[in-house]
Amino acid sequence: MEVYVRLNDDCEHDYAFQVDKEDTIKTRVEKIFTSNLNEIMVLRPTIFHEKKPYAFKKSVHPGFLTEGGCLLFDYDAADQKYVKDLDYDKPLFEQLWPGQLIVPQWRYSKKYVTIFALLMAGWLYTDLPDVISPTPGICLTNQLSRMLLPFVRRMELYELAAKLEAEIQVNFSSVDAQWLFFVLHILKIILIITFFYSGMANPISFNPYRLWNLRNELDVHNPKFKNMLKSIGWIGARRATFDAYQGNYYNHMLEKYGGQVRAYRAGVIKRIASPGVQLHDGEGFQTPLKERFTGSTFKEMKENERFVLSEEYFVELENNLKENLDKCNGDIGKMNMEIRRFRRFGIYEPNEKLLELVTIRRARADKEKAEAEAAEAEKKKEK
Repeated sequence: MEVYVRLNDDCEHDYAFQVDKEDTIKTRVEKIFTSNLNEIMVLRPTIFHEKKPYAFKKSVHPGFLTEGGCLLFDYDAADQKYVKDLDYDKPLFEQLWPGQLIVPQWRYSKKYVTIFALLMAGWLYTDLPDVISPTPGICLTNQLSRMLLPFVRRMELYELAAKLEAEIQVNFSSVDAQWLFFVLHILKIILIITFFYSGMANPISFNPYRLWNLRNELDVHNPKFKNMLKSIGWIGARRATFDAYQGNYYNHMLEKYGGQVRAYRAGVIKRIASPGVQLHDGEGFQTPLKERFTGSTFKEMKENERFVLSEEYFVELENNLKENLDKCNGDIGKMNMEIRRFRRFGIYEPNEKLLELVTIRRARADKEKAEAEAAEAEKKKEK
């Protein structure tokens, strides 16, 4: 069974992992974060977080139903109201639906936050204006100038040397200039903190030597690297966000129909521009697991217009994928592309049974939207 694990606490990093029937959180998922993977890939949200999660939960957000009858994770899938505890000793097969999302829980590290705060405070102190600094003239720029002076003199660049000597003198700049530079330094530190706090800057290491050696470890032919990925069930595929799916699906369908004009004439342009359906409570990944082998996705859709999961549905999904692979006529490249697309976006060419699921559920969504708009219009009239 394949499940997804969110890395970096980022919805764009939901990676697929293979789990066996007896695998648990302890024997499979925890290994992802205790293996050497964290030495070649950033797993934590920011440099301020601990390197390993303190807990693992599953997302029970209903999800988003695609035009191919598959599920994507909603942007709110990791919100605390949509995550539930997992039993660490119970097999994941008994706790998760295939393709469900596991959400690691992270906490800030007092150690890393303190080290960063001390570094920034120390740097800020060195740039205090000379007029108020207990140790004037120790800013980083002055230290660099002092290091350069011997080389400049040796090269007989006397004018430049004289300029550097003048600049490192205490109170060389006017009081107003000193305060201006200090304000700019504060803004610079705020910008740096923002980059690290948001995770935009989240390096594997600050050690240049470590980063240089990392090139060899990332070689896909490295046996150590390959064996490590195999041991944690790494597949390498990422589940797409809705925006990524929408853009990719739109382009795929335009190519299929031969452009916007033909797609418009075929009456599909509106549908492919806004594909899929947002599911409601009780649908999708909120389907009780106890109904996996007793429930019927197709019967429930016809009778109640609700999309629920069942073993019957996953069997049909697998059969549809096999049909699409058979259409590749043995072309390994096309087959691999179809499998990668399935893991990332789901199916793009659904069979009749899956297409009927989407058609019925979409009709219900369109009806609910029309009713909501009519009610809103009625409220405006009353006002």
